[in-house]
Amino acid sequence: MLYSDVGYLYGPLSPYLNALLYRFFHPSLWVVWGRGIVSTIVLLTLIYWLARQLMHRFPAMLACFAVTWVCALKSQGNYMLAYAFPGLDGAICLLATAICLILFLRKESFRWLLAAGSFASLAILAKTEMGGAALATGLAAVFLAGYPRPRTIAVRAAIFLASATIVPAFVFAAFASRVGWRTLTVENHVFFGHVPWQLLYFNSLRFGFGRPFYSLALMLLSLGRLIALGGLFASLSLLLAQRSTTSPKQTPRPNRSTSRILGMLVLSIAGILLTGFGLSDLGPFMAMPFILVVLAFSAFVAFAASARQGASSARVHAATVLLLACFALASLARIILRVSTGGALSSFLLPASVVLFFYVWIVLFPSFLPDPETRRRAARLVSVVLFASVIATAVTLSIRYRRKLSYPLVTPRGTWFTTPDLGVGFEQALNFITLRTAPDDFISVMPEGTSLNFLSGRRNPLHDEIVTPGFLDAAGEEHAIERLRDSHAALILIANRPTSEFFETSFGTDYDRQLMQWIQQNYDVCGLFGPHPDANLQVGSRTFFIRAYCLRYQSQGKVTASDPIKMLSTGTVLTHGSNPSSSEENGPAATQHKRGNNSN
Repeated sequence: MLYSDVGYLYGPLSPYLNALLYRFFHPSLWVVWGRGIVSTIVLLTLIYWLARQLMHRFPAMLACFAVTWVCALKSQGNYMLAYAFPGLDGAICLLATAICLILFLRKESFRWLLAAGSFASLAILAKTEMGGAALATGLAAVFLAGYPRPRTIAVRAAIFLASATIVPAFVFAAFASRVGWRTLTVENHVFFGHVPWQLLYFNSLRFGFGRPFYSLALMLLSLGRLIALGGLFASLSLLLAQRSTTSPKQTPRPNRSTSRILGMLVLSIAGILLTGFGLSDLGPFMAMPFILVVLAFSAFVAFAASARQGASSARVHAATVLLLACFALASLARIILRVSTGGALSSFLLPASVVLFFYVWIVLFPSFLPDPETRRRAARLVSVVLFASVIATAVTLSIRYRRKLSYPLVTPRGTWFTTPDLGVGFEQALNFITLRTAPDDFISVMPEGTSLNFLSGRRNPLHDEIVTPGFLDAAGEEHAIERLRDSHAALILIANRPTSEFFETSFGTDYDRQLMQWIQQNYDVCGLFGPHPDANLQVGSRTFFIRAYCLRYQSQGKVTASDPIKMLSTGTVLTHGSNPSSSEENGPAATQHKRGNNSN
């Protein structure tokens, strides 16, 4: 039962959809990848449609190409194997909501408003915060469609909100009737209630809210760099246009206009250099909130003016730009002080901002230049630079994939390319799980790493999939201990997962100490897995490892921690009373010898 037996932070849409796919096919990585591939195609199609509402075919294609590499195929948070499928599902539903709202603005048909509400309800059921962005975008759309008639706006807002919230309200009420509201709001934080301070610390650290004035300063510096870059493009375009208008028989002579252009060029280069310090890792979207606010204000002014003049086409275009700016701002709410291309979450929140970023540079920026020739050259220059940057991103990420994710982790449920240190540790741990446990046994992996449960087909007895800081309070630790005891979990694996981003770094030392003490009292260390297994390694060290704890009991048909299991793959498997640091007992040569003589 979701939320009571299995802890979950988001709405129920994604886990039930995954469960349905596993029922039709088989639990495997290919099912997950297939779902990710189809979702990626759908999302990029929606992005291209949105881009085409603002730009011609080539810039729209370029914006879609940028979303592909900045978001969809990014190694830190790609769509193929999403770190959280609710984020991917929520992003698709959010984009579908925006498209239906644009069609509603153009056709003024209530069926599109109801369709937008339906997709918004799915966004709520996928990821609550994305549902909030969908609701905000919908309210902006009904305001634009009814402006300046307050009664019309109120009626349409009621219709949209009803269509968007009735189904989620029914679904969550059904869950609450079975598991209780406290389970939803307190234990699972579905509606952002009772969020632990460690998670708040993580968000403030990762997304800039802990040091808001510093974040604002970085945003202003990033905006200054973009302005300087615009000055560079403008000065180069003016020089090229001036040169093309000079007769071939005439020798171009420096004049006052040329001197001003050269001065602007020098100032722009200096501005780029001065604002570049300390911003190299933040990407080009740090100032996006400022850009979106200015874009929304300008679009509203144009919308109000066209509404007074009765210019329907200009009104629809301005409304579309304004709606997409509101949509992008609402999407960025959680990361608004640190809009970066890094991290997994930004992959789901950036697509609309990327489209508008290209729209500002390719369409709006050239329109401020003085003559058609200069505008044409500026559009070409900007397009070339953006295209080159996207190609460079694609090449860089491709090389990073090839070099960093080079280890093929072969499992019964699919092959997974990952980093060598993690791949070695996981492969050894999977082999150990197969040897030491039966398919119906429970195993637990802490504080993270439950993909080992999925890849080995073993069940997880705990309520929470991850037990990083903030997920288990004192009562939660007692509940976890009770579940481990009642399930007779045969094996517990502790991964070296430093969690300094949550303030508390080491599992069992800085947090979840009661749980770790119980494990040490009831389990024996029986294995150490990783590229360089060493019994002296502690959580927080630079070397990745997984430490195995076997249950202290003897049962017919089961292998216990005291049985003489020797070496497995290149990991260290400990027998009762053995010395894990003994090179003669556990060295590479002994590994091959003992693995070859192991009858199991």
